[in-house]
Amino acid sequence: MIPLFGLAPLGFLEVAPPDLIVLAAETGFASVNLLTPPAVAGGAAFPIEPGSALLRACQRRIAATGVQVRAIEQVGLDRTTDVPCLRAMLEAGAELGATRVLCSGDEPDLALLAQRFAELCRLAEEFGMAVDLEFMPFRALKTLEDAVRVVTASGAENGWVCLDALHLFRSGGSVEALGAVDPERLGPLQLCDAPRHPPPPNALAEEARERRLLPGRGQLPLAELLKVYPAQRPIDAEIPMTRAFPDLDAADRARLIAAAMRECLQRLEPGPAGTAGSV
Repeated sequence: MIPLFGLAPLGFLEVAPPDLIVLAAETGFASVNLLTPPAVAGGAAFPIEPGSALLRACQRRIAATGVQVRAIEQVGLDRTTDVPCLRAMLEAGAELGATRVLCSGDEPDLALLAQRFAELCRLAEEFGMAVDLEFMPFRALKTLEDAVRVVTASGAENGWVCLDALHLFRSGGSVEALGAVDPERLGPLQLCDAPRHPPPPNALAEEARERRLLPGRGQLPLAELLKVYPAQRPIDAEIPMTRAFPDLDAADRARLIAAAMRECLQRLEPGPAGTAGSV
């Protein structure tokens, strides 16, 4: 049975959350993540407030389609982050049924980052939500090992590491290094593909945001990655591809992504750790 998979908002930033829910339903995704604050300064944002018209529109689309809002994103954590100010965001996410919130590490002091992460985890716990920490080679928190250190140091039982396949390999990580990580620390998996050789360091962010490839169209060892990844973790497609397919609208891009995800996951044989995703 092909694992269920969700649609991440990166690559669909022109699509408002209610329409993204419908898009996911029409193109074969079981869940979506919704972008609320901007992922980067000045980026797209859809602030969903408790009781707002936007929240009610999302609720209507969820009821009509059956698509789950699994997570809200993305919080950039650093020493200046005012975690209590995120309460409204988490409350709105919980009203939509989200069970996770995604954050990134923008603080080079890992001890301080662990404190902020623990604070966010405590707030999220009030709403029954887990917190997933994503590392990126072009941000302050760059590697899998550092993300695991932060989550471990936080002591938060609802804290996890979100693993993006592109970021793992572009940060110098490997399937073998992943296999050495305590699986209890590993949360959602974001899938895409890319050429084997990375671009120059100053182009890593551009590749991640605009130049990812469909699973199976590049040379990343996705099959090996999926074979060792813990079972029953959410799997999301994060594949911005507007630059590669400028003539395709959002629905056509989503259909291409869904077809490639199904083909990639269908080829897998169960590995020692299992490969079934859940939403």
